[in-house]
Amino acid sequence: MDSRLFEKSPKVAPLLVRLYDSHKLYELATDDTPLARAELTSAVADLLEAELAPREKELISDVLISLMRQAEKDLREALSERLSVIDSVPLRVALHLANDDISVAAPVLKKSNVLSDMDLLYIIKAKTSAYWQAIAGRRGMSEQLINVLADTRDVPTAGVLVRNDAIHLPVHAMSVIGEMVPDHEELAKPLLMRQELPEDIARRLYSVVGAELKHYIRDYFGAFAGPAADAVDDVMLEFGEAIASATRPVDMPAFMPGASMIAAAKAYKEKGRLSVNTMMDTLQRGQYASFIAMFAEYAGMDVRTIHGMVSEAGGHRLAVACKALGVQKTDMTRFYMLTQRVRSADRIIDQSELLSAIRAYDKVTVTSAQGMMGMSR
Repeated sequence: MDSRLFEKSPKVAPLLVRLYDSHKLYELATDDTPLARAELTSAVADLLEAELAPREKELISDVLISLMRQAEKDLREALSERLSVIDSVPLRVALHLANDDISVAAPVLKKSNVLSDMDLLYIIKAKTSAYWQAIAGRRGMSEQLINVLADTRDVPTAGVLVRNDAIHLPVHAMSVIGEMVPDHEELAKPLLMRQELPEDIARRLYSVVGAELKHYIRDYFGAFAGPAADAVDDVMLEFGEAIASATRPVDMPAFMPGASMIAAAKAYKEKGRLSVNTMMDTLQRGQYASFIAMFAEYAGMDVRTIHGMVSEAGGHRLAVACKALGVQKTDMTRFYMLTQRVRSADRIIDQSELLSAIRAYDKVTVTSAQGMMGMSR
């Protein structure tokens, strides 16, 4: 390199002199003093923050890359940490650091704005997990970059992604990480905490870790366990069908509530949150077993009795139970129509059976209905 090219630059020449002197100081410091290292990194930073012409930047890059090739790792680490936050660092210098040992590369991979998505994509393809993890910790990433990191299906990298609150995870990335959860349950908690998590992915996750997550919230949120546990009760009940389909014994009837759904329905009732509207919302989401568990708690009856009642063609017993419980006729009618999937896979409602249920509701008095159901309200 011809140093005479810098002679007409009054800013660069003294900075290069300082860099040279600092480097000599560092070489002479036999005990590798932090002071000498700090002075050299400061000299490099000042040089890169100076206003340079494009040709000057190229020559400075040559100087710095030559210096880093000769430097010990601790100095390269210090330089990487300092240069990672300087946006005027020449791309060649940033790439040189990004491809160094991971202890040197990590700060630049995680923080440098000089590296473009294309630069980072090349590094992902060329490097291994430790480099992917550093990139996954960046505060700003495109959807493409996040998806490529997720597609590595590397568990540590996925863990960094789901814990990175500074990024918005695309649906593709969350779906890939969700597929990893059954074999790597440690990914479930942070993924479930993501506000952008879609319902269909959450449905799959809760079939694996719903109850465990409730214990986690109670253990770690202390005084806030009440509200947090309430929220988990909501979600566990909402996604209970996924649990039921995965764990139902072969001799258990379809849409029969499992123990977790029954427990969640009891919790709703104890907290005063079990209502006709709650049950209607549950049915509208297609959560039939959850509805049966809730209706059983609401009526104070056994789930098998309610399951048989809902499964019965004609809806006579369901109509009588609703009359006894003070459920309005319009709500009873909607209950009957929305539970058609329990009675028939084709979901086609027989109008004569619907009219029969409505007539049964109109015909019986509240007192008679309560007597027939063995209730005292």
